[in-house]
Amino acid sequence: MNETASSRPIAPPPVPPPPPPLAGLGVAGVVFAGIVIWAVICSALLSDVSMFAGFIVLWYWAKVEHLVMARLPATVLGALVGIGLSWVMLLCAQAYGGPGFAFGLLLLFITIYLDLIAVMPLLFNASTMLFSLITAAPLIQLKVNWIELILATAGGGVFFGVFVAGVMWLAGKMSKRASPAS
Repeated sequence: MNETASSRPIAPPPVPPPPPPLAGLGVAGVVFAGIVIWAVICSALLSDVSMFAGFIVLWYWAKVEHLVMARLPATVLGALVGIGLSWVMLLCAQAYGGPGFAFGLLLLFITIYLDLIAVMPLLFNASTMLFSLITAAPLIQLKVNWIELILATAGGGVFFGVFVAGVMWLAGKMSKRASPAS
């Protein structure tokens, strides 16, 4: 079977090696500081139930996309599509019963298909699947404020994107100062 470049799976980004123990402690401290700052911001603006979405964006972007800045838009947009899918599935089932539920399942099938064939990977990707799965959980659907969830997701993407960019910029400045002049 002939494989074209467009039909081959997209290669995941290379996994960076773990930092040495002392550097790892510093990285953990910086990550922890970002998490605390996000929690303080969210506790002032959003409910505790919605706050988790920003943390899931960070986890997915860090562990799956390895903090590659170019992958942040797909992470956030995919998450928003996943939330939208779960919300529409819930609304259809509540408003129209069995037929609404069947329509929601059809939308889920289409979303899975679009993710598998990678037609619009900016919108339909692993982040979409993760967020549609999490937000389809009955305990989430019954307790979450959907608007706050969307704000926490988008806000978490922006906050952690800026935070990581700032930390990388600062680390670059500090490493230039520490390196001997040539």
